[in-house]
Amino acid sequence: MKILIAGANGKVGTILCGKLWGVSGFSPVGLIRDARQQTKFTALGVPSVLGDLEDGIASFLPGLDAVVFTAGSGNQTGPEKTTDVDQNSAVRLIGDCESAGVKRFIMVSAIGADPNSNSPRIQHYLRAKGVADSRLRSSQLDYTILAPGTLINERGTGRVQVAEDLGFHGYLPREDLVDSIIECLKNWNSIGKTLQIVSGGQKVRDALIELIGGGLPPIA
Repeated sequence: MKILIAGANGKVGTILCGKLWGVSGFSPVGLIRDARQQTKFTALGVPSVLGDLEDGIASFLPGLDAVVFTAGSGNQTGPEKTTDVDQNSAVRLIGDCESAGVKRFIMVSAIGADPNSNSPRIQHYLRAKGVADSRLRSSQLDYTILAPGTLINERGTGRVQVAEDLGFHGYLPREDLVDSIIECLKNWNSIGKTLQIVSGGQKVRDALIELIGGGLPPIA
C-alpha cells in the first residue's frame, strides 16, 4: 500500500513515516514543503515529494492507495492560517482524492472537533477541524477519523483507550497516535468510523479490535 503522508515534516508525520517504512506491505511517501527537509527523510529511508497543501497536490495523487492527513498550522500561527491548512487544505485534498480515485483516507483530528464548537480556548481550531471532518464523512472515500486528546511528546506506552465518544478529553503521546494510525490502516473495520483516543490500559491493537472488530483488507 503506497501511502502519502500530508504533514510529513511535523512531529506526528515524521514518526509515522519512520514506523510505516518498517511495516511489511506499506510504502510511505512524505509530503514536504521545503527541499531542505528532504535530508531528514533520506536518512529515514523514506521517499519524499515537494509540494504545498495550500496550493493543491492533485498531481501527486495518481498511483497512491491511501492518504494520511497529519498536517496542521501549529500553535504559533493565527486563525487565518488554521483555516487555510486545517480546514481548507484538508477539504481540497479530500476532493482531489475523490477525483483521483485514492479511496483510503485517514484524518488526524481532535477530540471536540465540531463546526459549531464553543470551546473557550481553541474554538477556531476545533471548528476548522470539524468542517474538514464533516466534509470527509460526506465523501465517497473509505475514511477513518482519529480524534486524539491533547498530544504530548512523552514516549509512547503502547496502551490506549478508544471509543466513538469517550466523554472526556485526556492526553496521548504522539507515538501512540502513530501506532493507532497504523493499526487502522491494517483494520478495514475502521472505515467509516470516528474514533476518539487517549492514553489507557489496553494495547492499541486490542483496544481497536474490542471496539470495532478485526477486519483485513479484501483480497484483490
